[in-house]
Amino acid sequence: MMANILVVDDDKNILRLLEFSLKRAGHHVIMCDDGLQGLAQVQAQPPDLIVADVMMPKMTGYEFCKQIRTKLGLTETPIIMFSARFQPIDKQTALDAGATDYLPKSTSPDVLVNRINELLPGQQPAPVTHTAIGLFSLRGGTGVTTLAVNLALALTLTKKTPTALVDLAPLGGHAALMLGLRPTSSVADALFAAKDEVTLDTVKPHLIQHSAGVQLLASALNYDHLLHLNDQRLEQLVTVLKSGFAQTILDIPHLLEPRFEPTWRLFDKIALVLSPDMPSLQSAAMALQSLLRLGVADTRIVLVINNILPQGGLPPEIIQKTIKRPILASIPYEPEMIKAVNTGKPLLLNNSQSPAAIALIKLAHLLLG
Repeated sequence: MMANILVVDDDKNILRLLEFSLKRAGHHVIMCDDGLQGLAQVQAQPPDLIVADVMMPKMTGYEFCKQIRTKLGLTETPIIMFSARFQPIDKQTALDAGATDYLPKSTSPDVLVNRINELLPGQQPAPVTHTAIGLFSLRGGTGVTTLAVNLALALTLTKKTPTALVDLAPLGGHAALMLGLRPTSSVADALFAAKDEVTLDTVKPHLIQHSAGVQLLASALNYDHLLHLNDQRLEQLVTVLKSGFAQTILDIPHLLEPRFEPTWRLFDKIALVLSPDMPSLQSAAMALQSLLRLGVADTRIVLVINNILPQGGLPPEIIQKTIKRPILASIPYEPEMIKAVNTGKPLLLNNSQSPAAIALIKLAHLLLG
């Protein structure tokens, strides 16, 4: 169904990109480059939906949204704030001003168009799919936890649904630290709490919610609560989380437990993470062979390169040729990553427009594809 979409943004490149994407989707597009012009356009011809930037000349997107709701009285017209600002407070301010939704400008045009189609009158929301994604490396130091934390945030913020993040390190995992959280419970506690069977009700008290919406099951806090990957209840845990969350990200430790085999098979995707160096390449080849022998479907395993050093890494072509499979994504080196780790504020929240953050958002969507 064709709709009249008003786009208000002072960035001409964004205007051209959205005009192209929306017209390709069959919609009529009206463009304005500041809030005052946008208000005049809405008053003259109310659109079916509005996409507006936050930081604009003459009037902020927040004020523009308030004027639409109060001065013009259009309380039902969907308004999407589309901004380079990517902090929880920015989203809350937009919603308080009357916005229907808030999306970062790192969101791909296709995702934005899909969200627009969902919000248009008469449209039914897309069915929710449930996906479990495991991140794994046989070699430590490849940044698996960093990727897991940022992917969970990327999925939560772009899909607008909470993501479960599970730190399966037997002891002393770092996901909680990277999120700036202080857990009082762990994965092991969630398993021990289930007397007969793991259920969503037995797991929920042990989830720690981050302000961005990610819900974390943290690693064991001390030796007495050491997590054993051969615990058969882990299979129940993954099944329960898949039923309760649209997306579940699992940070898997650097070892292969034979009795963990049934749980491996529950993952819709396994991202095999490697850094571009020979030891990591060797470990990735061994991990791939082992996963296939454990019965993990070949189509579910994808390669992800994490460039943990600024230079000197093996070229992607060499890695592909050696492992004999394509690379799904290559995350560029990010000098601010260590700062993000040390401050407990992940890159997706600290600098969402960095090349690495944008690559992580794209990877999140690829893993769901």
